[in-house]
Amino acid sequence: MQDLLDQELDRMDKLPKQGLFWVELSAYALGINIAPRKRSSKHCRLTLIVVLLVNLSIIYSLVAFIMANFQVSFETYVEAVLLTFQLSVGVVKMLHFQSSLGASVQLVHSTETGQVLKSLGLFDLDLPRKQDLLRSLRSILLDNWLIIDRQVMFFFKIVTMPVLYYTMRPYFQYIFDCYIIRDTCEMTLTYPAIVPFVKLGAYEFPSYVVRFFLLQSGPLWCFFAVFGFNSLFVVLTRYESGLIKVLRYLVQNSTSDNLVPKHLRVRYLQCCVRLFARIANHHNQIENLFKYIILVQCSVSSVLICMLLYKISTVLEVGWVWMGMIMVYFVTITLEISLYNVSAQKVETQSELLFHDWYNCGWYNESRDFKFMIKMMLLFSRRTFVLSVGGFTNLSHKFLVQVFRLSGNFFLLLRNMNNK
Repeated sequence: MQDLLDQELDRMDKLPKQGLFWVELSAYALGINIAPRKRSSKHCRLTLIVVLLVNLSIIYSLVAFIMANFQVSFETYVEAVLLTFQLSVGVVKMLHFQSSLGASVQLVHSTETGQVLKSLGLFDLDLPRKQDLLRSLRSILLDNWLIIDRQVMFFFKIVTMPVLYYTMRPYFQYIFDCYIIRDTCEMTLTYPAIVPFVKLGAYEFPSYVVRFFLLQSGPLWCFFAVFGFNSLFVVLTRYESGLIKVLRYLVQNSTSDNLVPKHLRVRYLQCCVRLFARIANHHNQIENLFKYIILVQCSVSSVLICMLLYKISTVLEVGWVWMGMIMVYFVTITLEISLYNVSAQKVETQSELLFHDWYNCGWYNESRDFKFMIKMMLLFSRRTFVLSVGGFTNLSHKFLVQVFRLSGNFFLLLRNMNNK
């Protein structure tokens, strides 16, 4: 028979989670089904192959434009370089998460269903105020999911802006050229690219319409890759920080006479130790899934921020409309890299607070077994839960500042080289 906490977790599993829903849908649109219990994986492999081929063809078109204008000026092809990097990172992410699909599915399932907290044995104890304890744990978990939904949907709105810009720009350009200045009435491509085609007499293969919509799909693939996989990291790490909050609450009340009678405190603390071990295992799974892709993301984001700063410095002379569009792209990239560091810092901060909670729980008046477990947990908790960048350094606010500083230095170097 399920205990009270397991029943509550089953009820929470059925609640709508808007942020996680859009994350799963974005990955599914790329052919990666991270929630197979909700959606069929029947056509995912074919979808992934098609998406990869389309992305590679767009990257080839952008590289062709870069090579054709390489001797002109950097300002001419800087936008193509930005999009090439963004699409290339998206392809790398797709291949990475497809190769680690089993780990991704397990983490998403564990996060959504609350597997870490199930069968903990806590509510099998004869605690006097089980309902009060259950209400407190439910409040922590529900508040955590609300925070996750708010952060993910905020990022959703930010990433949507450059996608709408690139998607709608050809249509507004056509209206402006044809009906306002009455110059030409030709539909331009979404962004600078040279799509290869074969001309047979009066016909082109692929036709201009096919080439146009091929490039139109580029921003959508960028959106799915950027939003889907980055937001997945936010969901997993924020949920982990919520688990640590639950454990902190349990540890803080481990010596409370109202919640835990003295003769049950050793068994109660054993449940806390069991939860700590599960959180540590959950954290290691997140670390193994993301540490190398984070290294790629941080490296590319540094280059993108540098190029965007350079683009901003050149657009200032053109007009405020272009300036606004580039600033939207700049905000998206900086928020993208910031999400990793802020979410990882949250986990690290909660684990640091957990160490102090173990020590401050009033263990000095308890039994020998209770004191022994506290001493062991102080040893294990001394090493905080951190998420690494490919094993070289750790994600944190400090690392985020270093990334921005490095991008600024690259920008100054690039500007000086171009001036010469």
